[in-house]
Amino acid sequence: MRSSIIYTLIPCMLLFYAGCKKYDNYAAPDAGVYGKVIDAGTGGGIETKQPGGGDIRFLQNNKAKYPSPQPIDISIKADGSYSATQFFVDNYKAFPLNGPFIYAGDSVSVVLNHNQKTQLDFKVIPFYRITAAVADSTFSYTVNKAPENDSKLIELIFMVSKDPVVNEAVSSNVAGPGTYYANLWKVPTDGTPDASIIGKPQTFTFHWADTRLPKGEYYFRMGARAANSPNSTYNYSPVVKATVH
Repeated sequence: MRSSIIYTLIPCMLLFYAGCKKYDNYAAPDAGVYGKVIDAGTGGGIETKQPGGGDIRFLQNNKAKYPSPQPIDISIKADGSYSATQFFVDNYKAFPLNGPFIYAGDSVSVVLNHNQKTQLDFKVIPFYRITAAVADSTFSYTVNKAPENDSKLIELIFMVSKDPVVNEAVSSNVAGPGTYYANLWKVPTDGTPDASIIGKPQTFTFHWADTRLPKGEYYFRMGARAANSPNSTYNYSPVVKATVH
């Protein structure tokens, strides 16, 4: 009796194994994509935060197979670039979102192929373009506003870091009461007319002693935030390396 049970189980197990092999026949995801989110006005990469400064969203573009495709969001890096691998081969729609910019284009259709990295760039309009220089503990800066941006400038931030990566997550100790050392200063501008700031050279000086850091070489950056910027993201100036004497 026991032998007959064993002989009966063996064919069943073989059939189960064969069934598994039949349905486990998808090719591994080996397609890739890379590119840059480009400032349409300057041709350079958009200056933003990483992570949290925007995404590129991909949707599989095959309504028969995927009537409600799940979004795949790729984070934009600090210089506006992005890259990802391990996509399944397929046709996708892609577009940028969640960043401090205006994207007026349509979603772009792209086919991702086996063992290939496909380049896909996007042109956007940043809410603000910022130039900044630093001498000791004084920022000299100009904030320019894109004509397409109809939102109010509500905040400026000024940051310092010992490392080249500078954003409001790294420099997160906001100057004020109770801060052990400061490396970020916020200036609300929601009560100030844009006309008195936009396009006009400005300065901002902070007290280096508040940082409790030794004098020397540091990295500086500033940001500007529009009232309708997604997820309260900032447009940034390029990082500036300067010496505090």
